[in-house]
Amino acid sequence: MDLSRRTVLLGVPALAATALITPAAAAAEPHQSPIHIRSRDAVTARDLPALEVDYPRQVDLRVHYVRKDEKDPAGCSVRGHEEVVQADVPAGAAGIRLGGTRYELVQFHFHTPAEHQLDWNRFPLEQHWVHRGPNGETLVIGLFLAPGGTGGTVQDAVLGGLPEECGPDRQVTGDLVAALPRDLSTFRYEGSLTTDPYSEPVSWLVLARHGKAAATNAKAYRRLFPEGDAREPQPLNGRVVQYRPQ
Repeated sequence: MDLSRRTVLLGVPALAATALITPAAAAAEPHQSPIHIRSRDAVTARDLPALEVDYPRQVDLRVHYVRKDEKDPAGCSVRGHEEVVQADVPAGAAGIRLGGTRYELVQFHFHTPAEHQLDWNRFPLEQHWVHRGPNGETLVIGLFLAPGGTGGTVQDAVLGGLPEECGPDRQVTGDLVAALPRDLSTFRYEGSLTTDPYSEPVSWLVLARHGKAAATNAKAYRRLFPEGDAREPQPLNGRVVQYRPQ
């Protein structure tokens, strides 16, 4: 396949890639997230920079419920589809490197069901690891989660004691290294935030291998959001998804 310059640049900070898009073109064809990833259509790109993870074995996290209905008198009992449970990471405690650029891990949160689809499969949970680049760029690593884990992961530590909306924050200590699969192969594309204001650009790296959470903890998140807190897949609008094996 003849890759355009814009496609090739999907492996570098999103701001560099979108510099090749005129404002009119961006407005005509929004590049929103999530998307349906079809592995057979993804272009294998071994020349893209490898994902280098610099996460600590132990880190203290602040876990809290992110509200989107503060002005609603009944908001404390209403579950909005854009609300999430989020774990904040101390500044400078964790990050990744991609092509020589370091992105600091700011927070991670969950969605049920998974926002991205992979080959028509929709996992019950998806975890988003949100990073910031040196110039404010946003890079998100998506990790699908399936029930069946034995517990003991940082995901289980958070999901096993979910804070209620309008309830107090929780402090959790967890191992971020063991939270990701050993196989760091990723599907990469240029997209957006999946909650309001749906800002573009966001560099997405969706891990091809899924993780696991204890079944009871996965069910607990679903009970907290019985109607789900996930956005539906958005049109590709000409984008090409790249696959970087690792």
